[in-house]
Amino acid sequence: MDKKRPVLDKNISIKDFKDFYWLKVDLTKFCSVNGINTGGGKIEMANRIIEFLKTGKIPETKTIKSPKLPKATVPITRETVIGIEYRSYKEKKDFFISEIGSKFHFTAHLLDYFKENAGIKTYSDVVNEWFKERELNKDPNFVKEIPPQFEYNTYIRDFLKDNPNKTKEEAIEFWKIKKSKPGDNKYSKTELI
Repeated sequence: MDKKRPVLDKNISIKDFKDFYWLKVDLTKFCSVNGINTGGGKIEMANRIIEFLKTGKIPETKTIKSPKLPKATVPITRETVIGIEYRSYKEKKDFFISEIGSKFHFTAHLLDYFKENAGIKTYSDVVNEWFKERELNKDPNFVKEIPPQFEYNTYIRDFLKDNPNKTKEEAIEFWKIKKSKPGDNKYSKTELI
């Protein structure tokens, strides 16, 4: 018999907390009710909740404020170093559309590339990275890495890859069953049995 999903409150055991899938809204509500910082993604919040459940104390969180830099007075060029001067989203997008064309769009990979290379690489490097990612996506053997906090996306992708005759709607139904049970949230062939 499957274990019933517990209530997410301060009396939940660490094991039960780890065994069940929680939406970010669930974690945010728990943190708010218990005075825990709600900043960051699901993984950061879950780690703070686990610390709270272990110790009964509200975990300290360090807030790192990045300095506000003045708005750039010169337009972005291919030689502009990323992250050195403040640039608005619109200003960046306009630059990339002028370089790449209307098919340009920001991707999670490209946003990570910005963060990892601030002060190091130029906008020319970002343009090249955009084309590189686009070429990789054309390769049928290329599997895009999904960050660990996106368990739903990973499950749906793995389910559909393993079951090409099934629909996304069917994958979602199996996901709903999976997340309601204790254990990991990874897709397994045994779920269809």
